[in-house]
Amino acid sequence: MDLFSKFKKDYFNYLVSIILPAFISGVSIPLFKHLLGAKGYGNFSIWFNAMLIVTSILSGWIAQSILLFYPGSADKQVFSKTALILSGRTQAIFFIPAFLIVWAVSHDVILASLCALVLFVVSIQFTILPVIQSSFLSKKVILSELIRIVSYVGVAIALLQVPGLSYLYSLFFAVIVSYSLSLLYLIRQARIFFRIAKKDSPGIEITKGFFRKFFNYGAPLSLWFVFSYLLSYVDKIFILHKFGGEVQGNYQAIFDLLSKGIILLISPIVTSLFPILTTAYSSGNIKEIRRLLKRIIMFEFGGFVVASAAYWLFGAAFVLRILKTPDTFSFRLMGFLVIAGTFIWQIAILVQKRFELKLRSLYLLAMVFIAFVVQIVFYITFRNYDNQLLYPMGFLLSAFIYLCLVSFSELVAISKSLKIKQVKL
Repeated sequence: MDLFSKFKKDYFNYLVSIILPAFISGVSIPLFKHLLGAKGYGNFSIWFNAMLIVTSILSGWIAQSILLFYPGSADKQVFSKTALILSGRTQAIFFIPAFLIVWAVSHDVILASLCALVLFVVSIQFTILPVIQSSFLSKKVILSELIRIVSYVGVAIALLQVPGLSYLYSLFFAVIVSYSLSLLYLIRQARIFFRIAKKDSPGIEITKGFFRKFFNYGAPLSLWFVFSYLLSYVDKIFILHKFGGEVQGNYQAIFDLLSKGIILLISPIVTSLFPILTTAYSSGNIKEIRRLLKRIIMFEFGGFVVASAAYWLFGAAFVLRILKTPDTFSFRLMGFLVIAGTFIWQIAILVQKRFELKLRSLYLLAMVFIAFVVQIVFYITFRNYDNQLLYPMGFLLSAFIYLCLVSFSELVAISKSLKIKQVKL
């Protein structure tokens, strides 16, 4: 089976794993916005996205290292269990500091406790997930994601009906329950796959070499995840500061429905692709990797054209109507900028895979940092302009800059090859 055939098989499994969750999530966004109001929805999104940024620091370096090093590990059972122990110890170390920081910022001990638990549970779930992916158990992800999203929406809606209970408490508790249930299911599937239930190996120790290998590759990627989250986070902070919670909440809802909807449909590409790439790379199948990446990039570009046409023909009115957002040209254009920025970012994620395979994670960190700085400079430069479109434009600009940076060496190589061909002619 060639790489593209393997990719299609896993892609459709992962696609199935997000179709129903995506539908439920899409329905829940306007529902939660209605229940919480624009300000409440925007406030929760700010808090939760901050939790995701911290989670990327705590677990991103481990998760990415698992995806890269798992195919070449001699004993995959021991490798996976050691990685999980490393993740558990890391989250335990930072549990109290996370609690204290949130407490100091919010002056709310309950919220601080919930946020610390969110970080712990989500980080562990993020660690076990790449083990399942790298083991090519894509069908198991289907049920795990279904468990997570259904339990989250169900628990959240139930708790939001409780009089006097803070909506932040309700939603964060729902996050803890949903990720815990998904985590327990994934652990069970991993144990079945490795047959650990009958043959356990509790005496695993984390060696310095194991930690160093993970840290050297994964630490820059953890910071990369931080800045990648910030690219779609700081625009919400700036628009909140400039226009207030109502406008920020409306923009957040548009962004969540469009950007997260697109990512939910595209994410199976990256999820199914990287284990295939790492396996092929360890076998030296470089040409096939390049062909596969180019083919998928063209598919995503085609998806952008189709999505843009559908948005302007009928999608914009539908999105604004279900979100109960004013149907103005400004909000319609805001949605299109979000679509364009999201697709450009997703294409850049595919382009950068060749750097990940070559362990050039520090290079990627530098590139995303430059894109982030450009975005901040853009917002500061135009801070006196009372135009809400500046903020999705900043997100689009940063995504475009990052795509250019990670594509630069490839474009130079193509340019040189064309010059050589011209000289030969």
